[in-house]
Amino acid sequence: MDDVAISVNDLRITYPFRSSPALEVERFQVRNGESVLIVGKSGSGKSTLTLAINGVIPHLIQAEVKGEVMVLGKNVSQISVSKLSRFVGTLLQDPDSQIFNYLVPDEIAFALENFMVPPDQISSIVSETAEQVGITKLLNRDTISLSGGEKQRVMIASILAMKPEIIILDEPTSSIDPKGTAEILSTIAKLKESGKTLIIVEHKVERVIPFVDRVVLIDAGRIVADFPKEHVIEYSELLSEKGIEVPEHFLYMKRKGLTSINGELNGFSIPSPARNNSNDEVLSASIEVNISGTKILETSISLKRGERLAIMGNNGAGKSTLLKAIMGILESGAKCNLRLLVAGRDLSKSNLYERSRYVAYLPQNFEIMFTGRSVIDEIKGVMKRRKVYNEEFLHSLLSSFSLEGIAHENPLNLSIGQKRRVALATVLASGAKVIMLDEPTSGQDWYHRRGLGEEVSRLSKLGYSFMIVTHDSRFVYWYCDRVVVMRDGKITDNGTPEEIFLRNEDVLPPTDYIASNKGVIS
Repeated sequence: MDDVAISVNDLRITYPFRSSPALEVERFQVRNGESVLIVGKSGSGKSTLTLAINGVIPHLIQAEVKGEVMVLGKNVSQISVSKLSRFVGTLLQDPDSQIFNYLVPDEIAFALENFMVPPDQISSIVSETAEQVGITKLLNRDTISLSGGEKQRVMIASILAMKPEIIILDEPTSSIDPKGTAEILSTIAKLKESGKTLIIVEHKVERVIPFVDRVVLIDAGRIVADFPKEHVIEYSELLSEKGIEVPEHFLYMKRKGLTSINGELNGFSIPSPARNNSNDEVLSASIEVNISGTKILETSISLKRGERLAIMGNNGAGKSTLLKAIMGILESGAKCNLRLLVAGRDLSKSNLYERSRYVAYLPQNFEIMFTGRSVIDEIKGVMKRRKVYNEEFLHSLLSSFSLEGIAHENPLNLSIGQKRRVALATVLASGAKVIMLDEPTSGQDWYHRRGLGEEVSRLSKLGYSFMIVTHDSRFVYWYCDRVVVMRDGKITDNGTPEEIFLRNEDVLPPTDYIASNKGVIS
């Protein structure tokens, strides 16, 4: 059929050393110019499907592949990835993993240069695609200085420069602040208007639904639902059952027999979760960080025993720098003036090993933590090194983070979502009573974000305290007691989630919270 951009038939993909297929798709098609949202829990097979479409499977990732994947009438198994990239562009979750150049124009031009496009044409194409994505003002910037949202749009421009007919967007708003998310969604809207065929893998269903035509739900390696976006309310309970983040007002509408996404919503409200109001301070820090004579952070922060503190704000506000300064792992060249008290002990001058007895830290680039040959060895190893080994707690962590089925696999061979859950379990296993988490919900489905929240809540009742850097306002509403907002290296606001959502423009409230307080869906 001439109007079919992607056709998948009787596809069965099995990874090495796996007894069962990671993906089984009897039939899946995407029409030219259609925009499809693919949802599913981490490890459900979403990424495997997209990797089969862009040719990374079987050409770059080893797997047993049976069946047929056709893209624009071409059999993917018979075309190299380099040739496929001319008409299938892919944006990954982490833009840093795709950026190779220091200057923005060089990054946009990189693929064109590799395909030996004449220099005069490259210059014209770079200007054209930068304007199309709305990043002309970034052409005089270096890629290192960009925010997360800016990096994602630069990568979209570099993909568009190849003029692909199909674009795959894998978690495009992961780890992006509210401003960056709005920028990415605006870019997606423009791509849809231009007639591009889009496949979007995204956990934020309510944010993306206006820009797609269909929703495809994958569970346990199979497509279990495929429906027009207009039917999202009808399918909301199924989506929720499968661990997908569905706003509470969608479920309310389903129960009330309402079908329109837009309009007034009378009688809907969400409960206010219990907040921890402890007065027992467990951590107090005053921090000043300078790089090359420029002050990039100057603030003070405190944490109560059993408190779940969220640190929010736009990319570049200083949130990650704050955690690194407390942990004592700032980049070379950074000068830090720190006064740190934890559980009554002055750790201001202590080394990393001593500090880590009291404070555990999960960085954004968590893969550098892995040293074990298997998931269970990774978690056990931390417990034994810290002399806090507990069999019951070990299995509790494996269960809480859905790791039982992959307990004996190498953590480096897992999906990004699975790796992050292993890292979270490892940090919690350390025995430290103050836990700092940098973007722990990034790229995670609601099922596992909720699991993390429940585990954090359970541990907080046992005296653990948490500092959590995140943009995830839904997680913050349900599972945090207090929020501090950062801007330009300073804490500028402090309050309960409800107070911050009401007054701070740097934080985007959850859509169901907005619907509950305004009685309007938009």
